[in-house]
Amino acid sequence: MEGLELKATPRDVTGKKVKQLRREGIVPGIIYGHDIDPISVQFDSLEIERTINRAGSSTTVQVRVEGEKGEHLTIFRDVQYDPIKRNVIHLDLQALRADETVRVPLTVTMVGTSPMEEDPDAIVLQILNELEIEALPRALIPYIEVDISTLTEIGQSITVADLEPPEGVTILNEPHESIVQVSYAEEEVLEEEPEVPEFLGEVEVIGEAPEEGEEMPEGEEAPEEEEEA
Repeated sequence: MEGLELKATPRDVTGKKVKQLRREGIVPGIIYGHDIDPISVQFDSLEIERTINRAGSSTTVQVRVEGEKGEHLTIFRDVQYDPIKRNVIHLDLQALRADETVRVPLTVTMVGTSPMEEDPDAIVLQILNELEIEALPRALIPYIEVDISTLTEIGQSITVADLEPPEGVTILNEPHESIVQVSYAEEEVLEEEPEVPEFLGEVEVIGEAPEEGEEMPEGEEAPEEEEEA
């Protein structure tokens, strides 16, 4: 699947001065990876919001930096939001190699309608919100669909083994793990559903650990400064 695209410009402003950038509708960010020197960049806030709304935890993004030849194949590593306004205030992208397998979380989306959803004695529960997958960057998909229309009786479930991932994608979860199941409505759910992070988790490059020294060269931006009222 082809990834999304973003345009960026080099950024000289750092530290507390980035507040002014945000007032001008600009989102500061950084691109880094074990094969490149970290690049401080900035993005148009509207373009960032649109891209993030379309992206998932396993969606690649082609970033073209003004003044540079070629593009950077990246994936969202961390997206920081304003705690009140909920707009994006900082963005980290991890550069990937096209020939290097990565491990990422993959969003699970339920589609279709189960007749058990109309049964007052039954409840259809989504057990897993994410799967863990391995793939080359070009084979990554933004989500995987699970059709629940096949669930017609209490006690039925859809497991990892029932899924057919696209070519080039390997699901790492155990085959017996339940993704969706139908239970009696009065049964108490003992385990809370895991929270879905606002973003997207760390991307693990298979066979080579990330170099910690290169990940956050601008440490002054890691905890975000308080916005002025």
